[in-house]
Amino acid sequence: MSKVSIIVPIYNVEKYLRRNLESLRNQTYRDITIYCVNDGSTDNSQKIIDEFVEKDSRFISYVKENGGLSDARNYGLKHVNSPYVMFIDSDDFCEIEMVEKCIKRMEEDQLDMVVFSYNQYYQEKDQKEKIDVFFDEDKIYSLKSNPELIAYTSNAAWNKMVRTELFIKNGIEYPFGYRHQDLGTTPRLLYYCKRVGFIKDALYNYLIDRPNNITQMVDEKIYHILDMLTINFDFYKENGYFDEVKKEFQYLATINCIVSLRKAMKLKDKKFVFKFIDDCFDMMNQYFGGISRRPYDPVSDNSDKIYCSRMKCKIYYCLKKLKERN
Repeated sequence: MSKVSIIVPIYNVEKYLRRNLESLRNQTYRDITIYCVNDGSTDNSQKIIDEFVEKDSRFISYVKENGGLSDARNYGLKHVNSPYVMFIDSDDFCEIEMVEKCIKRMEEDQLDMVVFSYNQYYQEKDQKEKIDVFFDEDKIYSLKSNPELIAYTSNAAWNKMVRTELFIKNGIEYPFGYRHQDLGTTPRLLYYCKRVGFIKDALYNYLIDRPNNITQMVDEKIYHILDMLTINFDFYKENGYFDEVKKEFQYLATINCIVSLRKAMKLKDKKFVFKFIDDCFDMMNQYFGGISRRPYDPVSDNSDKIYCSRMKCKIYYCLKKLKERN
C-alpha cells in the first residue's frame, strides 16, 4: 500500500495527457499510486495510459463507461487504500515537488487537508499567473475556530491533499452528473476537518485556456451551481451547523451567483435567462434574505452591482440583446 493515491479522471485528452502523467511519474516523493480512470475515451488516451502502466508499476489503469468527471473520481476513490488521496485533472500538470510538500505538511502537522496555491496556465502564451491561497501557511485552521474557511478556501479538488478517511468514513462522494461538483463537495469535507493547512507555493498548473474548458461553458447546466450550493446549505442544516457559518455561505453563494448571472447574459433564450435570474434570487432570499454585498463585500466593481438586483439583471439582459441586434 502506498502512502498517497492520486486519482486522474481521463476523457479524450490525448493532447495533454502525456504531460500530465509525466508530471506525476517525476514526482520527487515516490511512494504514490496513480489511478488512471479512463471514463470511456474514444481517442488515443488509453494508448498513452498503457505506455505508463507498462513502464511504471505505480500506474494503474481502469476503463469504465462514460459517466462524467464526478463518476470517474468516485470510481477511483473506491479503489483507494492509501491514507491520503489527491485528485488531478488530466489536462493539467503538476510541479514535481507537489506530493512531497503536501505529505510533509500533512504528517508534520497531522492535518486532515492541505490546500496549496496554483498557477493559471495560458498555453497559447506559455505564461503562468499564480493564484495564492488566502490563508497563512504557518497556521492550522478548523471550521469551528475559522468559519471563514467556507468563504475563502478554493473549492477545486485538484489543489488539495485530503485524508482518505474523510471521504470513506463520512460517505462523501462527488455529486454525480453535475458540473461544479467541487463546490458541492469541498465545503462538506471542511465540516469534518479538524486541522486544515495551507501551502503558499504554486504546486499545480491549471490549463485555463483549453478549448471546451468546462468552467467556461455556458448552457442550461448553469443551474448546477444552484444545485451544488443547495447541497451544502441542506447538509449544514441537517448537521445543525448552518447558522454558525451562514454569513460565510452567503458570501460564497453571492460570488457564485454573480459569476453565473454574468455567464447567463450570453444565452439567447430570454425566457430561460429570466427564470434563472428569478431562481438565483429566490434561492438567496430563501436562505439569506437576498443577495447582499455584506459581510465580505464580494462586489468588486460597479458593474457587479447590477447582479445584486433582480430587476437590474433583467433590464441589463434586454438592453444587451437589443444592442447585439443593432
